[in-house]
Amino acid sequence: MHRKIYGFTTTIAHVLSLAMTLLLFFTAFFFTAYALDMESQLVLFARDHLLAQAAALCVGGGLLFLVGKWAARKDRYIEKILLVLAMAEILLLGGLLILYGKTVPAADAWSVYDAAARLAVGDTTVIHPENSYLSYYPQQVGLMAFLELLHRIWNMLGIDQHAYHFIKIIYVLLTMGTVYAQYLAIKIYAGERIVPCLYLVLAMLNLPMIMYSSFVYSEVPSVCAFSWGAYFLLLFLRKYKRWAWIPGVVCFTLSVMLRKNALILMIAVVIVLLVEALGRRRWGYLALAVCCMVTSLTILPAVQKGYEMRSGSTLRTGVTALSYIAMGMQESSRANGWYNGFNFNTYQDSGMDSEKTDEISREAIQERVDYFKENPGARNVFYWEKYLSQWGDGTYASRQATLATFGGRNAWFESLYQGKGSRTFIAYANGYQTLLYLGALLFLLLPLKNMVRGKGDIVVYLGLIAVLGGLLFHMIWEANARYIFTYSLLLMPYAAAGVSKLKLGRLFRK
Repeated sequence: MHRKIYGFTTTIAHVLSLAMTLLLFFTAFFFTAYALDMESQLVLFARDHLLAQAAALCVGGGLLFLVGKWAARKDRYIEKILLVLAMAEILLLGGLLILYGKTVPAADAWSVYDAAARLAVGDTTVIHPENSYLSYYPQQVGLMAFLELLHRIWNMLGIDQHAYHFIKIIYVLLTMGTVYAQYLAIKIYAGERIVPCLYLVLAMLNLPMIMYSSFVYSEVPSVCAFSWGAYFLLLFLRKYKRWAWIPGVVCFTLSVMLRKNALILMIAVVIVLLVEALGRRRWGYLALAVCCMVTSLTILPAVQKGYEMRSGSTLRTGVTALSYIAMGMQESSRANGWYNGFNFNTYQDSGMDSEKTDEISREAIQERVDYFKENPGARNVFYWEKYLSQWGDGTYASRQATLATFGGRNAWFESLYQGKGSRTFIAYANGYQTLLYLGALLFLLLPLKNMVRGKGDIVVYLGLIAVLGGLLFHMIWEANARYIFTYSLLLMPYAAAGVSKLKLGRLFRK
C-alpha cells in the first residue's frame, strides 16, 4: 500500500509540474514582458517573433549539442574544465560589474543595509516600535543580521570605503557557491557526465544571475543557502549520509532567515520528506520534517527577540499579510499586482494598528472580488498580465534591481541599463528563458511512460514543487519579476537534465 501511495504522489507531482512547464514554455515562446524606461519602470508586453525565438532555440540548442558531443567523450577532464570555466566566468563578470557597474543599494535594500551599518557601530536606535523601518518590515531582521556581520568584518579591515563594495564581492562568491552546490547535487543523480556539463554551460549563459550578484539584498545569499541545503538533503536521502541532515537543516534555516519568502521552498522540502516517510516507511524522516518546520518558523522571531534584548526596545508585528494580498489584486504604475504603496500606507495611516489594517484590507479585497465578478474579462486580463509581468520577463527585473548607482557608471554598462544595449540584453535574456523553460519541459515530457506506470522519485521533484509553489503564491501575493529570479535558478538543473534526455550521447557516439 505504501508503494502505491508513493507512486501516486510522485505521479501527481509530475503531472502538475508538467502542466506548469508547458505554461511557462508557451509563455516564453510566444510572449515577453520587459521594461525600457528605467524611470517609470513600466512593464511592457509584446508578442515574440516566432522566427527569432526558433533561431534562439537553434543557437542555444546547437551550443548545448556541441558541449554534449564534447562531454560524451571519455576524457575525464572535460567536466572539470567546464567547472573551472564557470567559476572563472562568474568571478570575472561579477568583478567587472562591481568595478564598472557601480551599483549601490536602494529603496528597501538601502534601508536594511543602513540599519545593519548602524548596528555594526553600536547604534541600536534602528530597533524602535515606531520610528524604524523594521517596525514596518520586521521580517528583514534576518538579512540585517547577516549584513551586520559583513559590516563588522569590513570595519575591522579599516578601509575607508563603503561596505557594499565588500558585500558585493561576497555576493559574487555566493553566486559561485550556488552553482557549485547545484552542480554537486546533479552529480548525485546523473549517470553520465553530460548532465553536469550541460548544467555548467547553462550557468555560464545565465547573465541575469551575474547581474544579481551585485544586488545587495536577500535573493543571492538565500538561494545559495537553500541550494546547499538541497544538496545535503540529497546526501542524506539518497547517499545515506546520516550526518548530512544537520548542515541541511542549518542551510534551510539560514535561507528562511535571509529571505522569509523562502518558506515556500521549505514547504516543498517538508512535502518531499513527508512523502518519503509515508511511501518508504522511514519514520525518522517525519522528525526531520518537523525539525525543518520548527527551525524555519522560529528563526526570524528568535533573531528579532535577540535584537530587542540587545537594544532594550521592541518592534511591531509589521505590515500585515492581508494587505499584501489586497495589493496583489490592484493595479500599479509598473504592472498589475506590483507594489503601489497600499500595504505600507494602510498600515501607516491606521496608526500601525494590525487589526485596522486587516479590516481595511478585507474591504479592499472584497471590492476587487465584486469588480472581478461583474467584469470577468477585466479579471482575466488582470491576472494574465500579472502572471506575464513576472514569468515572461527573461531579465527577471535584474536591470531595475541594480539600477541605482553612486555615479560615473561605465558607458557600456549605462547602455545596458537605458540605451541600445538594454534591448540586446532583453532579447538575449528572453531567448535564454525560452531555452530554460523548454529544457525543464523536456525533462518532464520524455519519461512520461514511466510516470504513468507510477515510477519515479519524489526527491527529484523538490525544485519543481518549490517553483510551482512560487507560481501560485505570487499570483496571490505582491508581484515582481525579481521574485521569480530564485525560481529560475531552481529550473537550471532540470533544463540540463531535459536536454540530456534527448539521448545526445548516443547520437554523438554514432
